[in-house]
Amino acid sequence: MLLIKKLRSVSNLIESFKLNLNKNSLIRNASSYNNDILALEVKGETLKFPYVWLRDNCKCEKCFHPTAKSRILDWSKFDINAKPKDITKHEDYIHVTWNDGHVSTFGLNWLKFRSFTPENQHKYTNELYKPSKVTWKGENFNQVCRKHDYSEIISSDEALLNWLKDTSVYGVSLIQNTPDNVNSIDDVVKRIGFPKQTHYGVRFIVQNVANTSNVAYLSSNLQMHTDLPYYEYCPGVNLLHCLVQTKSLGGENTLSDCHYIANYMKQNHHKEYEILTDTEVEWSDIGTENGNEFYKLYRSPVISLDKHGEVIRVNFSIPQRGNHFPGPIEQVKPWYEAYSLFYKLNQQFSAKFKVDPGNILVFDNIRMLHGRSKYQDSEDNIRKLIGVYVDWDEIYSRIRSLKVKLNNETLY
Repeated sequence: MLLIKKLRSVSNLIESFKLNLNKNSLIRNASSYNNDILALEVKGETLKFPYVWLRDNCKCEKCFHPTAKSRILDWSKFDINAKPKDITKHEDYIHVTWNDGHVSTFGLNWLKFRSFTPENQHKYTNELYKPSKVTWKGENFNQVCRKHDYSEIISSDEALLNWLKDTSVYGVSLIQNTPDNVNSIDDVVKRIGFPKQTHYGVRFIVQNVANTSNVAYLSSNLQMHTDLPYYEYCPGVNLLHCLVQTKSLGGENTLSDCHYIANYMKQNHHKEYEILTDTEVEWSDIGTENGNEFYKLYRSPVISLDKHGEVIRVNFSIPQRGNHFPGPIEQVKPWYEAYSLFYKLNQQFSAKFKVDPGNILVFDNIRMLHGRSKYQDSEDNIRKLIGVYVDWDEIYSRIRSLKVKLNNETLY
């Protein structure tokens, strides 16, 4: 009798273990195991993940290098039709045994952040990929142009992140209390990453030069434009450190958000908007700088769109637009009409202000048109700014790194 009771007890334990195993094993749940997709409940939300995507993103040491943070799986042996043999859900992760015996583990938070629902994909895009942009017109400039302190940006990661996010979202920001030194701007750039070198150098001095290779180096009126539209890989952000501001009535900056203008034209002048988004024109710069001859050409519409119809780059410069029109002759006059309307609207909705010495004006060079009114130097007052370009790749990289660091997030 005692032996029979012990056998029954062991049998009950086995059955209990099987029941608990059934509760955790998702492979036995028909609703979770359907064709090539796993349906997984995470914090009350049902999320779906393709098996091929899960297998591709295995983080075991055979598939992923932990310090290089890169896949090392042998793609020549990768099975896109891999299926799970067993999937066990735990409190914070799932454990997957594949049909070939390979084992993968995925954190639930990691999966949720990368899930395929439109809501979570939108969240990932805004929180990690690129912050959403907020468009504005001139009358809102004082609200959107956030002011940041130089010393705080240099010493604080939180201040650095806030400044970069504001620049990304609004396309413009102002750094105040910058030391009166031609090298001060370099320390700001080092906090981001690397400067963008062009044929004008790593840094450039904006100052009146009579026999110049660039009209920006004149004291006459500088019409609104984007810098270097003739570069296929155009500088993303312009930083201008004002060392000396003119005491004359001129020297006033003009800035306009072309994303606002593009949306305005799309709603109110759709024909002209389509012309500016469809018609390629040629941008050029020819000359010599520091003994280096250059002949830059690049073709692109004034308003460049991505596959979603969102503005990704604006090209505009009256001096640096080439005289070769690569389109059909019948498109020329309509394009000029649309081009003129675009410039007129940018003037109408622009902000006008004068940067004080010690301030660094920072703006999105592929989003904003910027210009400057005529000014006059004197013997004791020569307007001088130090300029540096930084690519958006560097800025977005720094934003993501800071977010992960400050929020203790794990990317992999």
